[in-house]
Amino acid sequence: MNGELTALDAYTNRVYKIIMLVIPISCLCASITITLLHYLGYYPDINEFLMWLFDIVDISFLVTGLYFIKTGFDKNGFVIRQKLIYGKYTAAIIAIIQWNAISYIWPFRDLWAFCLLFTLGEAFFFDTKLVSFTSLGLVVSMVISWFVKGDLLLPVRDEFFVANMTFRIVCIILTMLCINIVTFFGGKFLVEELEKYVYRDPLTHLLTRRRMDSYINEAYKKATAGTSTFSLMMLDIDDFKRVNDTYGHDCGDNVLKFVANTISSGVKNDDVVFRWGGEEILVLVNEDEKTAAETAEKIRADIENGRIHHKDDINVSVTVTIGVCAYRDGLTAEQMMDIADKNLYYGKHNGKNRVVCKTE
Repeated sequence: MNGELTALDAYTNRVYKIIMLVIPISCLCASITITLLHYLGYYPDINEFLMWLFDIVDISFLVTGLYFIKTGFDKNGFVIRQKLIYGKYTAAIIAIIQWNAISYIWPFRDLWAFCLLFTLGEAFFFDTKLVSFTSLGLVVSMVISWFVKGDLLLPVRDEFFVANMTFRIVCIILTMLCINIVTFFGGKFLVEELEKYVYRDPLTHLLTRRRMDSYINEAYKKATAGTSTFSLMMLDIDDFKRVNDTYGHDCGDNVLKFVANTISSGVKNDDVVFRWGGEEILVLVNEDEKTAAETAEKIRADIENGRIHHKDDINVSVTVTIGVCAYRDGLTAEQMMDIADKNLYYGKHNGKNRVVCKTE
């Protein structure tokens, strides 16, 4: 798989096999149900050739789903992106074909009330384009069926015909909108929630090092292209071990959360804060060295002046040391991180509670 595995990719890898079988198995269950009803005498006038053709086609749908499962993963066990796209839209086309087959072979007036249920299988992919494609295909097929089999599919043409048609059309529109809205917001919030667990530290809620490279590489590309600049801050809590030894690890956790919140509040919305590990935090700020140093100094002062409430009315205070390195021509991203780290440890060995911006 090319690129970094996103939260939605992780979700898709887990459920791909199930989703790819939902629609084929649903189709096969429909054909088995209709066949059983026929032989139980509930569909006595059915065309047996069409019925068996329908059963064979639905079996082929299942074989298609199994094919996409068999060939859908690379050697590392990740879903192949191109195969996923083909599989999703094949499933959508299968749903549209199944709807049309049932509409024309076994038409009855209330059938189209279930039209958009054929879209629900795709909704689990949380792909708005896919669900919109399926919904549109089903609705267009349904409207065409009104002209082809209107005598069997439309309500009885009595004094309530207009009211019935209006009510059903409104219900179809609302159902289609609901499925698409749920798909859009479901995917959006699902990704956000998964991001919290996959890429965010559970204690501080900062991004972890797993997402660091993608953000830094993107900032570096923009800087080398001349469209923006950025700086890196490496921050460490001074004497953090003493806090844990004196007040306990619960207090240490509260200190980490306080420092993380203070940093997140002290940078701009488009800056990114990572928990580097232990009590070290890395900050990517979209600023030049002078502005980055000013931001770092404000964060340092806010942390120094802050107080963390501990049990028995004890207020704990901590300080931080920050090493800063700004982008400049000739520096790689790895070198920037190395300089920021060296600046941090220079500050730690020369008084602590300070901001260091040495570039040599």
